[in-house]
Amino acid sequence: MKKVWILLILPALLSGCAAEETLETIADDIAQPVMAQPAQISVDLPDNAVAPVLESDAEQVYLSEEYEIIIETVSAGDLSATVQRISGYTPDNLTVMETEQDGVKRYDFVWASAGENGDMLGRAVILDDGNYHYCMSVLRDANPTQSSQIVWRDVFDSFQLA
Repeated sequence: MKKVWILLILPALLSGCAAEETLETIADDIAQPVMAQPAQISVDLPDNAVAPVLESDAEQVYLSEEYEIIIETVSAGDLSATVQRISGYTPDNLTVMETEQDGVKRYDFVWASAGENGDMLGRAVILDDGNYHYCMSVLRDANPTQSSQIVWRDVFDSFQLA
């Protein structure tokens, strides 16, 4: 009789000892998507533009007595930050014209600023392909002592992704 009781009680005791269900989770180290490689920039610089005085993979700076040209590539995302870094002004304080060029967004704007050597005029263009901001800015004297032979409209119109 004891054996029968033990056989009846044993399954009841063991039923509470079932294995706990385990849940598997995905690891936190999910691979980040690889960003596309930046495109090449094409621009027709003025004839008197000298070789860049500062050059890296993402930036070239050209200086002359009449102007300064900066061509750079930065990560896209915050257009306001890019505009402010270039001009010193937020887009709210500028007129930023948005157009489309060859399937990418194009932003053009101008600004004026007081510098150590007098008033300066700036003009910039940003091409935004969704991954990068491709930027060209020109800063020049607001009151040039000699007339410039550079047609800046042609330079800015030539700025494109190759």
